[in-house]
Amino acid sequence: MNATYPKLFETAFEEGTTFEQDHYEYRLYCQDLGKLKVKTGKIVANDPFVLFETEPFQVSFPKGEFPVQLSIAKVAAKAGSTGEEEAGEADERVAFAQIVFANKPVASWEMAVWENSDMSQLGPNEFFGYGVDSGTGSFMDASACELFEKASEKDDTYMDKLSKEMDHTYKHTRCWLVKEVGEGNVMMFSTGWGDGSYASYIGYDANGEIVRLLTDFYLYNWMELEVDSE
Repeated sequence: MNATYPKLFETAFEEGTTFEQDHYEYRLYCQDLGKLKVKTGKIVANDPFVLFETEPFQVSFPKGEFPVQLSIAKVAAKAGSTGEEEAGEADERVAFAQIVFANKPVASWEMAVWENSDMSQLGPNEFFGYGVDSGTGSFMDASACELFEKASEKDDTYMDKLSKEMDHTYKHTRCWLVKEVGEGNVMMFSTGWGDGSYASYIGYDANGEIVRLLTDFYLYNWMELEVDSE
């Protein structure tokens, strides 16, 4: 796995940031979702509709309530592009989701992994990520995850209700939902182009304190490009 991460991890949440690839322009803007309640310091990132992963990341995060933001890309064919397919694909996609633990610059990034993740098994441009099969990702505290899982098992219509609630923020083709679960909550959001496997990264400040947790939905193909060195 390449240990050099793109500057876009940080600039993606700044209004007006853009990048171009494959004859498309991606213009990014930041959407605030509210604050995630982190009770245990153990955070789960997963597809909330299928719950492939309910295990939290190995690292313990700060406890409290912290802002969650989406970096949403307005995707449009570049001027001069031709073809019906290109002309019809302009839409909005969630490029990144992040939790902001402190408003400090990120000095370094590290992949977020689970307890039994063996980093030595990763080859170049490989990563550990969570699986998505419903086009949706999430952040939640481990305590909220437990309650969320129990609620979904108890009520066969629970997931259908969540899907309808997410439709309230739908715009072609992204949506999100903040769902209260007991004394906690779940932040749910669309994932880039949809299903796949998505890695998360922990941002540290110059003192080694955690200031970010970011999930990359791989709109920007940085693993296949020569990334900027920091």
